Amino acid sequence: MPIFKDEYVLDQSQAKSISSSTGTIRLDLVLKPNPYLRAGTIAGRVVDTSGSPIGDAVVVILDGNYNAVAHSLTSSSGSFSFTPIEAASDYRVFAKAPGYLCSEALVASLKPNQTLELTITLVQGTPSINSIIIGQVYNEDKLPVPLAALELYKVEDSASRLISLTFSNEIGQFIFNNLELGSYFIKINAHGYMTELLPAEIMSHHSMLTVEARLKVNPKASLGVVTGLITNTDDQPLSNADVILYRVSPEGTLTPVDFTRTNHEGIYLFVNVPPGEYRVNSIRTVVQ
Repeated sequence: MPIFKDEYVLDQSQAKSISSSTGTIRLDLVLKPNPYLRAGTIAGRVVDTSGSPIGDAVVVILDGNYNAVAHSLTSSSGSFSFTPIEAASDYRVFAKAPGYLCSEALVASLKPNQTLELTITLVQGTPSINSIIIGQVYNEDKLPVPLAALELYKVEDSASRLISLTFSNEIGQFIFNNLELGSYFIKINAHGYMTELLPAEIMSHHSMLTVEARLKVNPKASLGVVTGLITNTDDQPLSNADVILYRVSPEGTLTPVDFTRTNHEGIYLFVNVPPGEYRVNSIRTVVQ
């Protein structure tokens, strides 16, 4: 028996009025092709290792770029069906149910107008008794702090032992996993901020502890550095030259704020310099 499919997508025209008994109106309509005219169906069952059906399992279809195409729950008989699914050669089908591990991917190639039958077998999983700590690192303005170094210590008999090291991602998130019951603290270091210690307590198995760290700006670390090289006209570095640092006011006035000497390579360095505009003068004297 033939299967009838719509060649075009159902659409409707704009509305117009007939203004008199002899009036005529024109209603044009452009129909769009049905994108699923040649689509197929992916169906099947989810079972356990003994072949018994698994109801309420989640089945997910991903495309070749791992984007979600469709998902659904299995029936009490373990069956599922997705339609319409466009024809493609690189679908990946997964299933997961409570108490079972996520299945390995079934790579499916679906042809036009095909009904593809799959059987997905799930293996029972042993739940982990260990826990995780998931958190976020912010500054005082509630902005994320990326690339913060986080050290996790476990407190044991009034002492502490380093057990893990990680870094926050670009939006300040971090995770410590596979943790046993006990008391912990997290040491957080980030450039330009004060070191922070964050306590954490894992009190139950297979739990997820959520924490949040708020870092304070280090006033010294936030100050700038002025450095440079003093040379003569022959491009030779001058050691033991006096260097004076001047702050330039908005009106152009120069105010001396610090002085130092160059090292044997002609390099000078001023640290903990507040924000602003600066210049340096330099001179070297000799004894004759």
